[in-house]
Amino acid sequence: MNEEKQAPKEIKVQIPNDTKPTYANSVKINVTDEEVMMQFAYLRPDQGTGIIVGDIVLSPKHAMRFQKALDETLKKHFTRHLPE
Repeated sequence: MNEEKQAPKEIKVQIPNDTKPTYANSVKINVTDEEVMMQFAYLRPDQGTGIIVGDIVLSPKHAMRFQKALDETLKKHFTRHLPE
């Protein structure tokens, strides 16, 4: 069979106008055979309190792709921006 690589299909994602970034300084990760669940939280320093700011659920396959993409991105950034 002659398999040709297809160019990635462009996907247009709409971002609502009221979307705001959310800061998290902690994450709890739970893994099952079917899903990887990440609960992001903002923990208030010296107050012993926090708030969940986001829940993300991925399939294990997508979680591994996310891990690889994050790892590659951080390596590229820090090899360019760290002093020698």
